[in-house]
Amino acid sequence: MKKNRFVRRCLAFFLVAVLPSGIIISCKEKNEDIVKRKTITEVIIENERFSILEDIMIHAGMNDALRTGELTFFAPDNSAFGRANIFSSSVITSLPADSARKLINSHIIGKERIDYSSLKEGKKKTIRGNEVSLTKTDSVFAVNRADIILPDISAANGVIHIIDSLIVR
Repeated sequence: MKKNRFVRRCLAFFLVAVLPSGIIISCKEKNEDIVKRKTITEVIIENERFSILEDIMIHAGMNDALRTGELTFFAPDNSAFGRANIFSSSVITSLPADSARKLINSHIIGKERIDYSSLKEGKKKTIRGNEVSLTKTDSVFAVNRADIILPDISAANGVIHIIDSLIVR
């Protein structure tokens, strides 16, 4: 009889103390288990709406540049390129990579993340070094007359605002 009580006590101890603590320890979240937010580069690559911009970005060698830093990217989608009579990325990728880089850099405000609710009328300097003019008509902001048609696409390293035409300057 004494053996049975001992076995039962050990089994009860195991069920009450060891098993729950094993479950708790094994359920801890690891860094590699956490889903990380996508960078600006990844958002552009994964969205068909940016297929022309993706090709230009790759040609310019800016994949890594758009993965780091805090950026505000006024990104033209395929229809914005169409308004400029650019229906294929080959029009721009046939130019030197430096020209493509200048085009993309004229759409980026670096070192700051500006959400749509934080936009203010005025001038901002792009990575390229030129100034863009932010204006507001009714409730719509425009960047050098390019309306923001889809604001606040959040990325790990900044924010993307889709615009309806290219920023020319």
